[in-house]
Amino acid sequence: MKKFLAISMLSALVLVGCNKAVAPTTTAPVAEKAAVVDANVIANAPAGCPAKTTLNAKSAEAGDVTFPTKNSWFVDSGVGYGSLHFANYDTFSPSDTFADIKGTDVHVYFDLKTKDKSPLKVGTWNYRKDKENNDLSWLNISTEKLSGGVFDDNGKVELTYVGADYVCGKVTSKDSSSSLNGEFIAKYFKPQY
Repeated sequence: MKKFLAISMLSALVLVGCNKAVAPTTTAPVAEKAAVVDANVIANAPAGCPAKTTLNAKSAEAGDVTFPTKNSWFVDSGVGYGSLHFANYDTFSPSDTFADIKGTDVHVYFDLKTKDKSPLKVGTWNYRKDKENNDLSWLNISTEKLSGGVFDDNGKVELTYVGADYVCGKVTSKDSSSSLNGEFIAKYFKPQY
């Protein structure tokens, strides 16, 4: 009987050992590191638009500022009139473009209009050219302490794309104490009055 009991116990141990789960010997694949994407780059930007705003403003009051794409806006003010706004601070709102500017905040804006009230379209807007239909009436750099224009009779804005999603182009303007230069992709905004 002892022999029978010993064989039974040994058989039970072998069966229990066979039923144990075997730990996997392979390791899970290591996930590849996701590519870091710049929050200021527009993926699949429309033809005629840069993927990123590179507009730079320089003045004694503002310093040297390049504006982020996320704070680049075109505000549609009606047929034939709109303004471009660029801010270096995240509290800027296209529905309240002239809210208080504080500390190191810099706000750049310029107005585009067509004298015949035709819709804005791809083309060139020259500063202070009274005889032209496309009118660039103001190039402004604002800080907490000063709002000043860039007075360059050769200053211009070239629109390369105008759509209901973005307005894109390039601005060049420089006077003896300030400048605005670079490309932009500005989000389209139509105020609800």
